[in-house]
Amino acid sequence: MEAHSDHKHLQALRQGDYSILEHLYEAEAGAVLRYVCRNSGTAADAQDVFQEGILALHQKAHDPDFTLTCPIGALLFQICRNKWLSQLRKKNREVEVRKAEAERYETENIVHNTLEKIEEEEIRQRKLDQAFGQLSELCQQLLQLLASGMASAEVAEQLGMNNANTVYRRKNACAERWRNLFNAQTA
Repeated sequence: MEAHSDHKHLQALRQGDYSILEHLYEAEAGAVLRYVCRNSGTAADAQDVFQEGILALHQKAHDPDFTLTCPIGALLFQICRNKWLSQLRKKNREVEVRKAEAERYETENIVHNTLEKIEEEEIRQRKLDQAFGQLSELCQQLLQLLASGMASAEVAEQLGMNNANTVYRRKNACAERWRNLFNAQTA
């Protein structure tokens, strides 16, 4: 491939003439700034990328096997563009990793909290069952029949009570006794 006319600038850099760098700053820094700012970056990001691009160009200039085949400004812009895209990919990966970790942590917490709640509910249910077992046979039958949806009049007849009012009074007394037994276990 034939060398571009700007290859002379690389040769000047090889020989220690850095005046081309000032020219590149003036001519190309604005384009890099606009590109980076339009693509999720800041002026500070653009300045960092431009500096990295200048350093990369300087390294290319000192590679004896490298031949410039395009304008030096285009090469510098492409180097800066690639460096910025690489930083964006790295930032996106970091954001994705942070997001995945946050989701994993949240999922673990949800599972842990759910298991804790299930365990607490099982303990609570066991204590309710134990307290229920301490009730009189009549209270147990009364509460079970009412819980099954049987009408108060039918419950009164089946358990040999006078009427539905007696069932309600007895139900309230049994429920209160059950509550007290349960609370005594959890205290």
